[in-house]
Amino acid sequence: LNYIKIGTDRMTKLMNDLLSLAKMEDVRFEIQKVPFNMSNAIHDVITSMEAVVAEKEIQLTCSIEPDAMVKGDPERIKQVIMILFDNAAKYTDKKGQIEISLKKSKRKIAFSITNSGKGIPKQDLPKIFDRFYRVDPSRTQGTGSYGLGLSIAKTIIERLGGEIYAESVENEYTAFTFTLGL
Repeated sequence: LNYIKIGTDRMTKLMNDLLSLAKMEDVRFEIQKVPFNMSNAIHDVITSMEAVVAEKEIQLTCSIEPDAMVKGDPERIKQVIMILFDNAAKYTDKKGQIEISLKKSKRKIAFSITNSGKGIPKQDLPKIFDRFYRVDPSRTQGTGSYGLGLSIAKTIIERLGGEIYAESVENEYTAFTFTLGL
């Protein structure tokens, strides 16, 4: 029964991710755009991930501009931050590092998360936002993931009029950054 429950939970997560992606890609789906404090949203996500960071003894460094107001969908932006933070935590080695930053300029706000670790091979970088794409397909079992998170994140950011991209150096770091207009 326990194995059936685990399998059911994995399928439920997969179905929810697929439904979320389909909904976000539907041009008729209205994305809420209200002013909210993105700094607070980031702190909420960090708080919810503290146990994972502590368990892996990850050194977390934050440079978050206080009271950075942005107009967007607070729940969807939190979802993107959670996806990026969850990936960073999964792929950071024990006792590794994660750096989070939020910077505001006159026209944009930029969120960035960088983690130490294995990195992403250069040839895989253009494909990482594709649905179901996995740099290392053998890791699907261990992480319970299907390669939908980054596709969902990209769809949300693009629907909000922003950009998202990644850069990586193998065996050093991976960085994800998204920008949104103010």
